[in-house]
Amino acid sequence: MRNYITNYDPFFDNFFSDEKKYSSNMMRTDIRELDKSYVMEIELPKVKKEDTKISLKDGYLTISATYNNEEQKEGKYLHRERRYGECSRSYYVGSDVKIKDVSAKLKDGVLTVSIKKVDEKEKEKEHLVAIE
Repeated sequence: MRNYITNYDPFFDNFFSDEKKYSSNMMRTDIRELDKSYVMEIELPKVKKEDTKISLKDGYLTISATYNNEEQKEGKYLHRERRYGECSRSYYVGSDVKIKDVSAKLKDGVLTVSIKKVDEKEKEKEHLVAIE
């Protein structure tokens, strides 16, 4: 008897489907804690630096990217998995983080974002009022 499980190829299940299943695979992120900072490594394959935007508002760090894989090629696509369009993802980093505490570098399809930890002693100083 033929073993159907080992010969199964899920590629053909959705061969002619227009269903998009990219949302769970976009911007995969690893976050590490170091002594003085947090480091985020975010996958952004084939995204250029000029097509990437990082903003900080109300304690949320938002990363937006535009994917552009549009090339005019001869023929009609029967199946296409390479994506194009826009995506963004927000991460809560805390209301004490300032834009000067964030740095970023995009290399080989990985956006590395470093966020300096807020010094608890400095944080306390900012909120205290000196009494004369």
